[in-house]
Amino acid sequence: MPIREDALTDEGTVGHGSHGLARAIFIGLVTLLGAWVGWSACAGAGPELALTAEEGRGRVLYTQYCAQCHGGATGGKLKDIPPRHNANGHTWHHPDQQLIEIVLNGFSFSVESQKMPAFKATLTEEDVRVVLAYIKTWWTSEQREWQAKVIAQAGQ
Repeated sequence: MPIREDALTDEGTVGHGSHGLARAIFIGLVTLLGAWVGWSACAGAGPELALTAEEGRGRVLYTQYCAQCHGGATGGKLKDIPPRHNANGHTWHHPDQQLIEIVLNGFSFSVESQKMPAFKATLTEEDVRVVLAYIKTWWTSEQREWQAKVIAQAGQ
């Protein structure tokens, strides 16, 4: 089908007037938004996109030793046994030193028959600290601030 001469713009391309430009901009924005939403969904938790070297090492250790029981960055609820370490859990209610001691020495849940094994033969205190650094990337800024106050009150 031939292009009508009145449909050509000054540059000799096919145009649709100001409505065509607005439509093209709208379609472009919708496409960008869709790409961003799709990328965000595939990327998972936002903080994981820009992990420090310490947090990256923590992710490797967490995946190897913790994720099977405690889960990942999403899901879970406050009273899960074993507890989730993400923003839905309660790990952020405790000071780092208490969490390190639990990981290294194990823990028995008083209500459940489950017991967290001790990892002192497998992980060093520094290993646990980098795992905690990684876990903290899952928390909201308010949860990180609250946990920092807990640490300060504990005198760590």
